Amino acid sequence: MTAAHAVHEPLSCSLARLASEGGIRTLNDLVVKTGGRGIFLATILLCLPFITPIPLPGLSNIVGLALMVVAVRQFQGSPARLPAFLGARPWPAERMQQVLKASLKFVSWLEKLIRPRRTQWLTASWATRWNAFVFGVMALLLALPIPPIMPFSNAFPAYAIILLSAALMEEDGATIWIAYGACVGTLVYFGLFIGVIIKFLIRFEERILDFFRGLL
Repeated sequence: MTAAHAVHEPLSCSLARLASEGGIRTLNDLVVKTGGRGIFLATILLCLPFITPIPLPGLSNIVGLALMVVAVRQFQGSPARLPAFLGARPWPAERMQQVLKASLKFVSWLEKLIRPRRTQWLTASWATRWNAFVFGVMALLLALPIPPIMPFSNAFPAYAIILLSAALMEEDGATIWIAYGACVGTLVYFGLFIGVIIKFLIRFEERILDFFRGLL
């Protein structure tokens, strides 16, 4: 997932200009008027509610599915945008202005930590598809209808997506490796938890079956 633009301009500069000009009514307006880079900011904003240990079933399913659509579009090389039910919904002008100003502060802080480094390979077509695939896998994990008995089932994919988006937003070819590490850790966590559940089911298979037989 990379946004095509001829010269790398800090996203904070783009946001400051848009905040002063106005005319942004939807999240997809933001994406278009930032040359596609706003998709990463929108992704970060959508994932922030899930960084707590407690899962948010229902909301995470919707956002995860929307981000999967974003990943598929990026993989295909289509213009970056959110699905219409999220990206095309108009916001009140005052609320959008508040979002832009808050986003400007956040991005300005982020740019002190993440900046363009070792970026050439990130613009290759294979890297775009690879990052879209990794992003899509994390979005799928966020979208899974997992019962709230699994702590961090939303948080770990959300953190991985936020790191991926931040690195790609600033074209940081160094920070992207931290994001990859977060993705691997997320996959390991899900794999271990599923393994524990399977072992539990095998060990107590008869008791579980007896319990359900008693309900019939």
